[in-house]
Amino acid sequence: MRTTGIALFLTFSLLVAVTTGCRKPDGNIGLALQPEEELLALTTDTLPLSIAMVPVDSLRTDKRSRLLLGSTIDPVSGLTEAWFSTELRLSQTSIDFGENPVCDSVVFTLKHNAPSYGLIMDQQIKVEQLTDTLVFDTAYYANNRQQTTGINLVDATRQPVQMHPSNPLLIGSDTLSAQVRIMLQTSFGQSILNADTTVFSSNVEWRKWFKGLRVRSQSGGGGIVSLEPNVGVSYLRIHYHNTTDTTSYDLLINSNSTRVTHFRHVWPEPYADLNDSNVVEGTDQVVLLGCAGSYLRINLSGLDTLDLPEGAVINRAQITLPVDMSPTKLSRPSFLTAFLKNEGGGIELTPEATSPGVAYNGAFDPELEAYVINMPVYAQRRLNGEDNRPYVYLYSELSSVALEQVVFNTPLAATPAQLVVTWSQ
Repeated sequence: MRTTGIALFLTFSLLVAVTTGCRKPDGNIGLALQPEEELLALTTDTLPLSIAMVPVDSLRTDKRSRLLLGSTIDPVSGLTEAWFSTELRLSQTSIDFGENPVCDSVVFTLKHNAPSYGLIMDQQIKVEQLTDTLVFDTAYYANNRQQTTGINLVDATRQPVQMHPSNPLLIGSDTLSAQVRIMLQTSFGQSILNADTTVFSSNVEWRKWFKGLRVRSQSGGGGIVSLEPNVGVSYLRIHYHNTTDTTSYDLLINSNSTRVTHFRHVWPEPYADLNDSNVVEGTDQVVLLGCAGSYLRINLSGLDTLDLPEGAVINRAQITLPVDMSPTKLSRPSFLTAFLKNEGGGIELTPEATSPGVAYNGAFDPELEAYVINMPVYAQRRLNGEDNRPYVYLYSELSSVALEQVVFNTPLAATPAQLVVTWSQ
């Protein structure tokens, strides 16, 4: 820094000390805005922290860009199961099926939307009719469960269902692109053809009569696939004939269809307490798992032991989370997001998200083999007594549509997680 720059910095520091008196600086002063080499009286402290795994109780999964279906078993995180409930909407209102319509077949087609998780195999699929109405303007979460009739509508002679996202599908002498193609019972299709004409007068009337479908694997393994919930690529087609013609009618999944993905996890030891919705702590490793598997809860208690002189400014509060680099079939998240819980139990992003000039990071550093997160604004507010919430939570923003997994070392491990705070006067 040039001489004039040093003079200006010293003048600014003196001004802060005079105007604040015994008060620590405001949370947005000098936070990670200057390179370390330009800071005076730079001091670094390594502070204690602890990391726990907490169950996910508030992950929204409605109106998402993917539907997940299937189940897979991982040696670290155990069993993960994914299924979905969805509305089907009319492709044409006031439809006339003609005289004496007879259902020939019912095909539920779902287009793949990569990626997939685990070793993908053919699976036994259960499709049930919903008895609960899905409401488009309602928020639905991963732990919501809709009631069904309990009757499997899948044609038992057409099980198991091919699930592989790249293998072509052979139908007689025809070769189709990779898709999940579920054959339903013709009696189900016939019940739709036999419905009163008022049912097809509008989607409002249709939804009163037909609530939707739940689609779930019963195989207890075989992998999880991502599916595309958009018009034209995912639909239920009823093939039928009447006294004069042979034709078909489509029921659609589109942007107006309420759809919800559901998840279930069965964790092995040492994380089995999560199965009872309890916190897992005191382990040398923790797991961050998507699909409503687990969040990380970081207790930055060391910030409360930091004894800084008046006027000190937190320039960096860096959390380093070493990753277990053992091979895994599940991909790591590209970015970790930090949030806080408010008094009502809702969540909000940490203040770094709305603080210009603060490098939050949050990505995986291949050289360190760790995720690195910088939280100077939160740390400064803790120092000032402006925020007394002890816990910061970490998750991936793709948690509702991707089965990502990463295993972290805690401070109890041989290569420990660390909290390093850099401050200046």
